[in-house]
Amino acid sequence: MSALLPLKKTARAVSQSPILLAVAVVLIVNVFLALKDPFGRVDPNTIPSAKHWAYWTTQDYLQEKAAPDVVLLGSSIFMNPLWMLEAEHLNRTVDIVVERRSHYLEDAIKKKLPGAKLACFNYALPGAMVSDDYMIIRTMFKEGKTPKVVVIGLTPLDMTDDDFYCAVSSNHYKYLAKFTETRDLLDLSMPKPWQRTEYLANQSVYLAGRKHDVQGSVIGSVRDKLNGYLGPLSAAPLSTKEKGDVKDAIYQDEVGPGIWLAQPVGIDYFNDNSNGFKKRYRFATPDKCKIKMAWLKKCIDLCRQKNIAPLIVNVPLPDPALKILPAGVHDALVKRVEALAQTEKVAYIDLQKTGAFDIKDFTDSCHMDASGGRKVMDFVAAEIGRDTRLSSALLAPAKPGDGEGESKIAGKRGAM
Repeated sequence: MSALLPLKKTARAVSQSPILLAVAVVLIVNVFLALKDPFGRVDPNTIPSAKHWAYWTTQDYLQEKAAPDVVLLGSSIFMNPLWMLEAEHLNRTVDIVVERRSHYLEDAIKKKLPGAKLACFNYALPGAMVSDDYMIIRTMFKEGKTPKVVVIGLTPLDMTDDDFYCAVSSNHYKYLAKFTETRDLLDLSMPKPWQRTEYLANQSVYLAGRKHDVQGSVIGSVRDKLNGYLGPLSAAPLSTKEKGDVKDAIYQDEVGPGIWLAQPVGIDYFNDNSNGFKKRYRFATPDKCKIKMAWLKKCIDLCRQKNIAPLIVNVPLPDPALKILPAGVHDALVKRVEALAQTEKVAYIDLQKTGAFDIKDFTDSCHMDASGGRKVMDFVAAEIGRDTRLSSALLAPAKPGDGEGESKIAGKRGAM
């Protein structure tokens, strides 16, 4: 009986103190949620989410009936020209939010490998880093959705960016992390000790650890409720320098079908935005790419585990962008990526060295237009046809299950 007295006193003290009572309620709720794990026990694709670029592109990928044979990964530097190229190649407007097929690359590869039947998917995302590429490979390339070849487009700007905080600061990473456990990635995704401390602390408080799911649920639900009152966002063609230009599409947090439309007419201007990039790269050094190089190595290792043949592409930059980086940094970064490709024995092409690109192939200091995209895809197709590691993988018979799709995961587009 005496042993129960401390408990009774504690219970009485808690009941008489609003603060202690509130703490007790929070602890009880936290334990309950941790045990039930309502977000962890449901299909992550059924959780409402803010409809950003990673959301739409992932939905597009999951809706594919069969695994695409070739998947393109990279940032807007690799993404934008391929959309513009598609519009010109198909001679029609292309909705860049939900049309991710690269018909031009398919046709270009077929010229090098006659008789090949294949599909190519553009999974490049605005602002994506190599860590985002890794998360795509890890979470999306599963049984029934595993491509045969992955093309990773990079530039030295992707490898050293002072504005890039850490992997978990990316909206793409946060979204894709819903599909996997990321504890094994802490050292790379949160390289600073205090970042890991915050993560581990959040994991001990259920709602803090699941805050992105909760936020996504709220944002997604509010957007769905308001759509009937606000109507769809207005469409904006990508053929002029006014609002709606491709550079604006990159920075949108939330997008949707019909908003960004690539036109079958070329963009005939050059916007020198190098001043805006200088602050991001003025302190760039080869050593700053160590973590990103580690992510690239993980991409290669994971591709090897999944029997995917990778092709790493150094995407060219125009002279204004080359002048942004401190002297010698561009070449040093390129050499590091090339050395990694050689060490790991994976296919690699340096398009900067070709001398095939000039200022007319760019719309600004780092993004190409359709003409630049055409040259890039022609080089990629030629390399796939030339390199037996890539061509053999592409011509290999489909694996069992590759055409089964992932209906249990995909759900219906726009239903979230």
